[in-house]
Amino acid sequence: MYKRRESLSQLETLEWIVQETPFPKATQIGNEIDYFFDYYVTLKPKVFLSYEREAFYALDGSDFRVTFDEQILARQEELSLSREIWGEPLLDDEQILMEIKTSGGIPLWMSRVLTQQKLYKTSFSKYGTAYEKLICRKKYETAADIFIA
Repeated sequence: MYKRRESLSQLETLEWIVQETPFPKATQIGNEIDYFFDYYVTLKPKVFLSYEREAFYALDGSDFRVTFDEQILARQEELSLSREIWGEPLLDDEQILMEIKTSGGIPLWMSRVLTQQKLYKTSFSKYGTAYEKLICRKKYETAADIFIA
C-alpha cells in the first residue's frame, strides 16, 4: 500500500478539526482531504490509536525501511491528541509488529534473515484490529444484553 502524507503541527490539526476550516495547506493532498470531508459530512473521530515506533532506513538511497511497533493501544473515549496515552492493547505483551516497506523487492540479505527466523508475510491492520476488539465486541455485548434481559 502506498501512503500519501501531509504534515501538520498539533495546533494546526486541532484548529482544522475543531473549527472545521479548510485544510491548512493548499496542496493536492490538502484539496483531496477537504473534498473527502465535504463529501462525508458526518465524519468524526471514533478511535484513538497510539504506538511506540522504531524506524530503520536504508543508507544506500533506496526506499527500503523496516519499522517495529509495540505498545499498540486503542480506545474510543477521550480522543483528543492532548490526552494521556492509554487504551486497550492490540497485541500481547511479548508481541511486536514488524513492517517491511519498499516499492521494489526485499534485499536478499533481509530475505535470508526472514527465512532463517521463520518469519512470513502476513496482514495486520491496526485500525482493523481496533475495530474488531472495540466496536465489534461492543455490538456483541449490546446484542447479548438484549437477549439476556
